Amino acid sequence: MKNIKEFENEKHLLKNDTMDTLHQEFLDIYNSVDISSYESFIQKLIQLKEHSRVHFAKEEELMDEFNYPTAREHKDEHAKVLAELNYFINNAVSSFGKKMLKAYYIEKLPDWFDLHLLSMDSDLAAYLNKSKAS
Repeated sequence: MKNIKEFENEKHLLKNDTMDTLHQEFLDIYNSVDISSYESFIQKLIQLKEHSRVHFAKEEELMDEFNYPTAREHKDEHAKVLAELNYFINNAVSSFGKKMLKAYYIEKLPDWFDLHLLSMDSDLAAYLNKSKAS
């Protein structure tokens, strides 16, 4: 299984305590999957969906509080990922659906997490850190 790169890697730290904690929690859930069990993949994806719903809401509150200029694009990305998580969870009833969920979990989710964190979230963290310093 392809693990999300270790969080201790400096590139994953955004120097924003709230966001760094949320990202670490996401990684802890993701990396706790039992790769020999489709049921574990389903359960972890359900946990990630619930965590992400709260995680994204907290980030979006910060966007609104500090008038983040690209909030709409960032919020749209959050909505897209939540829809994907729902899709794969809801379609995991067949053997094919379970295989697709596992492939999404292993292949797409880590790449999405890295890209989102290094682009949208790092920009948000820099904006928040600058706004709080002003």
